[in-house]
Amino acid sequence: MALTSGSYQPRCAIADPDQAFPDESSLPRRVARRGRLLRGGIALGAAGIVGALAIITPGLAQSASASNSPATTVVGEVDPTVRVGTTDAFVTRVASTDRDLEREELATQSVAEAATRRAAKLDAVDEKVAQVQASAAAQVRSEALSTTGTAIDAEAERFAAQKFFWPTEGEINSPWGMRLHPILRYTRLHGGADIGGAVGAPIHAVADGVVTKAALGYNGGSGNNVRIDHGPMDGQAIETSYLHMNSLSVSAGDKVKKGQQIGTVGNTGLSTAPHLHFSVYVNGVNSDPAPFLHAGRS
Repeated sequence: MALTSGSYQPRCAIADPDQAFPDESSLPRRVARRGRLLRGGIALGAAGIVGALAIITPGLAQSASASNSPATTVVGEVDPTVRVGTTDAFVTRVASTDRDLEREELATQSVAEAATRRAAKLDAVDEKVAQVQASAAAQVRSEALSTTGTAIDAEAERFAAQKFFWPTEGEINSPWGMRLHPILRYTRLHGGADIGGAVGAPIHAVADGVVTKAALGYNGGSGNNVRIDHGPMDGQAIETSYLHMNSLSVSAGDKVKKGQQIGTVGNTGLSTAPHLHFSVYVNGVNSDPAPFLHAGRS
C-alpha cells in the first residue's frame, strides 16, 4: 500500500520515532521531552538548596535522624531535639551559655576565696615571724646592754681604784720637788707633798693594799711612818708612804682598804710642825703625788 504525504504511518515502521510526527503531529513528543528536562532541573535545584541549608545550619541534617533516636542532652551542648532555626534553639543555647557562665563564676569565686584565705594565713605567719624576730632582737639587745653594763661597772671600779683617796684633812702646803730644807738650810729634793693638819687628825690609806712597813721612832727623820704596796695600777707598780705620824693603827703585813684609817697626824722625826708628809713611788721611783691626789678629787 502506497504511503502518501500527511497520512498516518505506524511508529514501529519508522527508524526515528520523532519522525512519526514530522510536522505539528510531533508536538506531544517534544512537550514530553521538555517536561522531563524541567523536572530534572527542579530536582537539581532542590538538592542545591538542601546542600546550602546544610552548610548554613549544620544541625539541619541531624534533626531528621534525631527524630528517630532517643533524646540525649549533654551539659554544655544544645538539645538536639530542639528545632534548629527557631526561637527554641536560641533560648536553649542562651540557657546553656548561662549555665556555663554560672559554673565559671562559681569556680572563680572559689579560687578567690582560697586566695584570700591563703593571704590571711601568710599575713598571720609574717606577723608571728616579726614578733619572734622582735623578741629575739630585744633579748640580744638586753644581753648586750647587760654585758656592756657589767663592763662599764668593772671599768668604773678599776678607774676608781686608780684614784687616790685624800689621805688627811687640809691642803698641800709644800709640794713635791727641789726646795730649801727649812731645818738643814740647803736645797735638796723634797720627795713628797706636805699636807697640813692638826695633831691627832686621822690618816687614811689612799687605795687598797698591803702594809709593808709600820715603824715607830725617829727613823732617819721620817718619824713614825707607814708604807703600803698597792700593786699594779694601770700597768704600773704603786707604793705610798706616810711620815711624821703621831700614832699607827696598822702593822706590817696587814691588808688595808681604800679610805681605811691607818694612824693619826703628828710631828715626829725631822719636822717643824704637825703635818703629813705623803710620798708616791711608781715602779720604785719617787714621783710627784699631786696628779694622783688631784685625780682622786676630780
